[in-house]
Amino acid sequence: MVFGTKDELLAKIGDGIKRRRLECNIAQKELARRSGVSLKAVVNLETGRGATLGTFVLVSRSLGLDGWISRFVERSEEFSPLAYVDALKKNSPVVRVRKRAGKSKGAK
Repeated sequence: MVFGTKDELLAKIGDGIKRRRLECNIAQKELARRSGVSLKAVVNLETGRGATLGTFVLVSRSLGLDGWISRFVERSEEFSPLAYVDALKKNSPVVRVRKRAGKSKGAK
């Protein structure tokens, strides 16, 4: 689990992006060109001022940091609500599953 406020997490992500960019010896302007985003978008991402998810994905790919994307996508494609409920039942002594309301006597 990752701890911190939203702003703290954005700053940590920005620091990580900047550190990776510097390790690769790439200027911000060059990273922006390779990623297909504006220089301002890269600066905002690195300084923790925020960026779109699209910018984050494009920059991550350009820096070879996109392994997390495939792990996230693979898990979401395999998600089954029924399997999730079954797993909760097996791993938790008390799981409350909401039951549907029955038809009232006056309903047709």
